[in-house]
Amino acid sequence: MRSLRILLVDHAPIVGGVELMIRDLLTGLDPARVAPTVVTDAHSPLRGKFSSIHPEIAIPLAPLKRNPLAAFSLLNAALQLARAARASRADLIQTFTARTHLVGALAAPLARTPLVWRLNDDTLYRPLAAAFGHVPRRIIAVSRHLREHYAGVLRVTDIIPDGVLLLPPTSQAEARRVMNLPMDACLVTLAARLVRWKGHVIFLRALAQLAPDYPQLHGQIVGGWSEAENRSGPLAGGGPYHRELLALTSEVGLTGRVTFTGHTNAIALTFAASDLVAHTSTLPEPFGRVIVEAMAAARPVVAARAGGAPEIVDDGVTGLLTTPGDVDALAAAIRQLLENPQLREQMGVAGRARAEREYSLPLMAERFTQVWTEVSEQ
Repeated sequence: MRSLRILLVDHAPIVGGVELMIRDLLTGLDPARVAPTVVTDAHSPLRGKFSSIHPEIAIPLAPLKRNPLAAFSLLNAALQLARAARASRADLIQTFTARTHLVGALAAPLARTPLVWRLNDDTLYRPLAAAFGHVPRRIIAVSRHLREHYAGVLRVTDIIPDGVLLLPPTSQAEARRVMNLPMDACLVTLAARLVRWKGHVIFLRALAQLAPDYPQLHGQIVGGWSEAENRSGPLAGGGPYHRELLALTSEVGLTGRVTFTGHTNAIALTFAASDLVAHTSTLPEPFGRVIVEAMAAARPVVAARAGGAPEIVDDGVTGLLTTPGDVDALAAAIRQLLENPQLREQMGVAGRARAEREYSLPLMAERFTQVWTEVSEQ
């Protein structure tokens, strides 16, 4: 039996959670069962990342918002995707973002190739979802939250959460030695792109409440940004937002006690060096990949109770859930864990066990492969 030929389509203007998931998925697929091809825009940061391992195809996936030629761009991309599907004799087209869902919905009938959507966020405009949602053979969601978000508009058939590579946990002492961090620091880490809705302001104000009582308290903000995010509004941020956060750090008396690291490729080590990890999104998180990564590193998580986060964090067992945007509640939860090293240890162990059961990379790859196999056999 030959491997299934799957086109994985993602427009990737930035490297975010979806792109990290695709990267991991590609490493987890069994080549005896699946032969993936990555389809991206020529300017995508994913371009060239996998060419030594998997075939890549570039098609134009121009932005649709504020684009006077949006309809033409959409049709052009669909025609090129359909051509690529026919040329590669693809068994299935798998899309991951709102833009590629629309392109795929136009291309699949032209190519006579089955289509599967994987909903990773809530950015697919509901009227468009209703108009095109009949095209995919299956619709996967990353969380029950997203299935409920599109209830009445889309029929989500499967929930496949992100899976992460579960490396053997690194001890805190070893991680801090490698990263040249003080062994006696109380290190609280927030990992999120520098966009406003991720709640960095909430994090800084909570640390400011705690700082007088914990001389060794240190905060760490891990995350980068792109120039496309250099604008106002809750979904934007970028360089101007970074400057706002630096100013706030000084204003609340945390200069020298908070580090902005930028993007890191060593998130497992970063989390292992931490005492706990904070998740502070002020809007519902579609899933919460960093929560799973923190649990995989055997660290407790204080997370905002909204979106997909409550599906991941077992409140009181693997971490604590707080009200989104509530500085006092976040500070109280962090204090509870800082005061109780034994509880941190227990939650870290429980979180690692939950990650192994529910969020492993092999499990995610198997779930995708099963859906693709079922669709190809219909």
